[in-house]
Amino acid sequence: MRIVLILVAVLAFLIALWGPPLMVARKFWLRENPWAFRNLRFVLPAQLITAVVLAFAAEFSGLRNPAAIMAGTTVMVGLLGAGLLALLAVWGARR
Repeated sequence: MRIVLILVAVLAFLIALWGPPLMVARKFWLRENPWAFRNLRFVLPAQLITAVVLAFAAEFSGLRNPAAIMAGTTVMVGLLGAGLLALLAVWGARR
């Protein structure tokens, strides 16, 4: 039962982290702009590394509620990654 709970937590983490950039890439794909999918190979690993580093920093910094800080940083990194992906897709389409 504990493994199922861990898998659900990891899945929720990845959906919160990679959901917004994948939705942005799909939006640009439906507009017949493939540049967003070309940049996903750089954005998704960078988001994962950034979120994990910030989560460990929140855990070891001695703050009162590190779980809330980890959740907040995960959502913010996901949204910032989606914004970066949109900028890269627009910039790549104009070149």
